[in-house]
Amino acid sequence: MNASLKHFSPALRCPPGNEAYLFPLRSGGAKKSRMQIFLFPYAGASAAIFRGWAARFDDRFELIAIQLPGRANRLAEPPLTDHRQLFEEVTDAIIGRLGAARFAFYGHSMGALLAFEVTLALARRGARQPECLFLSGRKPPHLPVTRVPVEHMSDGEFLDELKRMEGTPPELLANEELMQLLLPTVKADFALLDGWHAKQYAWPARPCISLPLYAMAGRRDTHCRPDQASGWQAYTRGPSEVLEYNGGHFFLQSHEAQVTRDTCERLESFLGGA
Repeated sequence: MNASLKHFSPALRCPPGNEAYLFPLRSGGAKKSRMQIFLFPYAGASAAIFRGWAARFDDRFELIAIQLPGRANRLAEPPLTDHRQLFEEVTDAIIGRLGAARFAFYGHSMGALLAFEVTLALARRGARQPECLFLSGRKPPHLPVTRVPVEHMSDGEFLDELKRMEGTPPELLANEELMQLLLPTVKADFALLDGWHAKQYAWPARPCISLPLYAMAGRRDTHCRPDQASGWQAYTRGPSEVLEYNGGHFFLQSHEAQVTRDTCERLESFLGGA
């Protein structure tokens, strides 16, 4: 959760059903896009956190952010706390949107987890796989989470946790009326993460995917250090790389230009640089 929560009011309209998960940010040019990029936001955030990405990619790319229930144009919908339901519904939405173009996933924090699980769900269904994964600001699932489960936190303790993460503007945290509106969605996202962590992943005996995987981490991120992010390498048979940034947990915003440049440069290899 961070400054993006001020974008909680409705913006672009999305169709009903699972397609409501898809929030278009940039379409291709006159010719069909050659690469679709699906962007998965972190806990408490809406698709609006990726608005700035649209101007940083050219017409070869179509950018589609994932919009979860309980925020922005889906504010009237109850947020989900069942991670299995969320994985399946997002997978359905993405399968319905895939065309002839290649595609890739970028996810930050909770979004990285969601991108990873959707990749596994696509494989289980025998569907097309993304060209590569960008997993940002998230430790691999075999590493323990030290945070207290949200069900054991009071609202005050939860707000203290958000302050500690340094991603939420102080003026937003101080706005009691607005926080009362937003807290149920943010806490639901954290509860969803708690349910997923309860699966207790072990160190993978063998890689579960065969894709190029790029782990991205902030050097000042206490939730996912670069040395921890390197653990994602055990999950793929494909090539992997750890990209480091001089930021904290929300480096995807403080270093947006660098993150998008690194992402675009690596996607170029799948397009032949054309």
